[in-house]
Parts: sequence; structure tokens; C-alpha cells
Amino acid sequence: MVFFVVVAALFAGYGTAYLASDDVRYLTRAGFEETRILQSRQPIDRLVRRPDIDPALRRSLGLVLQTRDYAARLGLEAKQTYTTYSDVGRDTLLLVLQAAPKDCICPYTWKYPIVGRIPYKGFFDPVAARREAAQFSLKGYDTYLRPSSAFSTLGWFNDPLLSTALTRDSVELAVPVFHETAITHCT
Repeated sequence: MVFFVVVAALFAGYGTAYLASDDVRYLTRAGFEETRILQSRQPIDRLVRRPDIDPALRRSLGLVLQTRDYAARLGLEAKQTYTTYSDVGRDTLLLVLQAAPKDCICPYTWKYPIVGRIPYKGFFDPVAARREAAQFSLKGYDTYLRPSSAFSTLGWFNDPLLSTALTRDSVELAVPVFHETAITHCT
């Protein structure tokens, strides 16, 4: 019985926080999206061997594996980042908002649990992104809202390569692999 009371209290507390806080709603959405991405991961080394995979996808995934191998030969260890692939089912993963006062080149920073302050905020919900950009504009900030085809969990999870990153040419595809390898290597 005590267990059910504790669970009910936790759900009631979360529900209240969800209704009252934009931050809780934002983090909940991000958590759901990350869970969906992680659940759809498929090993790249298996995908490149499948005969039914589109040849263009096979080439792109092969390039990711070659880039990881090259980074390893340079002494960088990427752990398991970009060894899996997730098809997110859309052409834009998220929108990234940046803001700064009109009279300053200093960025507005958002505070996140665990990672600290970051000068941007990513939105999986385009309506919420545009709404927050408009709110910053009304407060006198310059805003920049752009699409992003990838994001990193900063080493917290083994990030998969996302289907949205495959719209790039080979150099633009290799860059995030090296970038994440370097970040993972340093953490």
C-alpha cells in the first residue's frame, strides 16, 4: 500500500510540475525524443552488409565507419558513438534557438541540469521553438532559429548517426564524426 501512495505522490508531483513549468515540459519532450532515437538504433556494421539497403545509404554508413577507423588510427577513441544508425523519419531533427541582446555580442545562456549553461536551446517541437524565439524578440533580443540535423548527448549515451545527417556531402558527414570523436575522447 505504501508503494502505491509513493507512486501516486510522485505522479501527482510530476503532473503538477509538468503543468506549471515550461522547463519540465521541455525536458520531458527531449527525454521522449531521445528515448525514441535510442530505441530505433541499428548497428551500422550490420546495415552495410545487408543486400536490401539502398546503395547511397550503404555508402554513407560505410564512410562513417571509415572515418571512425581513421580517427582511431590518429589516436582518438570514440567509444561507441556513431556505431549505430537511427532513422528519425523526418528531414529536420530539431530547431536550435540562439539569442543575444541587440546591443551586445554576448549570447543568452540557458541553464540545464547536469551540463550547466549553454548558449543555445534545441527544440524538437517547431511550434515551441518559434514561440520562444518570438518571446525573446519581444524582450528586445536578436534571435537566430536554425534547423539542426544532429545533436550530441555529450558522452552520456552512445549517440547514433541520425538519418537527418545523411543529407550532407561526404565532408560534411565526416565532420560530426570527427567532432564527436574528439569530444568523447576528451570526456
